[in-house]
Amino acid sequence: MTHQNIEDAALSACESVRIHYKLFPPCDKFHVVDATDGKKGNGAGRLKFFSDGQGGIAFNFKTGQKQPFFVNGKQGEPTPPAELERIKREQQRRAAEQLKNYDRAARRAVGDWQKAKPAPVYHPYLFIEKKIKPHAARVGIWQRTIQDEQGKHQKLNIENSLILPMYNAAGKIRSLQSIFPEKHPLLGRNKDFLPGGQVAGLFWWIGPKTDKVLICEGFGTAATLHEETGNRVYMAFTANNLMAVGLIVREKLPNAEIVLCADNDAGTAGNPGLTKATAAAEAIGASLAVPPIAGDFNDYSIFLRDAGNGQ
Repeated sequence: MTHQNIEDAALSACESVRIHYKLFPPCDKFHVVDATDGKKGNGAGRLKFFSDGQGGIAFNFKTGQKQPFFVNGKQGEPTPPAELERIKREQQRRAAEQLKNYDRAARRAVGDWQKAKPAPVYHPYLFIEKKIKPHAARVGIWQRTIQDEQGKHQKLNIENSLILPMYNAAGKIRSLQSIFPEKHPLLGRNKDFLPGGQVAGLFWWIGPKTDKVLICEGFGTAATLHEETGNRVYMAFTANNLMAVGLIVREKLPNAEIVLCADNDAGTAGNPGLTKATAAAEAIGASLAVPPIAGDFNDYSIFLRDAGNGQ
């Protein structure tokens, strides 16, 4: 099948490998998108537009399907300036729309954070599951709306949820993460980000300033690392966000000794926790630490504690 423009060609390829289509700049770099047969935010797809604007590649990690695409089935012909300008305008329009959504979510984040109360020491996630202290986390009712299989909307109010702030480089709260007391049956998980909120480039930290700082993914890991070392620990919340947070921390603390503390996702294809942490460490001139067991440093801490107790 031939296509008259790059968007139609890319859309057709994405549909064939079952990933969501998004328009990206022609730069020869893969961008993360979702697979259509997974939950929102699964990040199982990759989409690349070649720098000549004439084609690209759509790839689904879950299925292994790969589909190259080209305008008019041809490769190497330069994109007309008018088409490049149209793509640029469309990208700017979508970026402006996305920023409005982020700003809307940020206003809600500030309000929800202010309403939340200090988390109790004996919260199930803190005291029982992770065996960590609250470290300024808060607790409140987490609200979100979901759509069931019949297309009906349902409001969820999840009580006793931990609330964690997500700051940008300017020191402003832009979103929130919530951790529930237990896995929610309708969501199928025990964590959630603020719907419509930003994640990339946002972070939180535990502990006062120290000469040596650590960077990790999650709150449980960050709390454990701080309690064990006394160092300030920055959390990126996801493996995909480690690079962005690492670059921010390095820019803010050019002379600091930085250690990327990876999750050892040994049971996941490609070990994304280790892969992403390694790339971030290399990019900012940091050291890398990896737990010797599958899991994160909180898992390792509990493993050592249980072993010491003869369990």
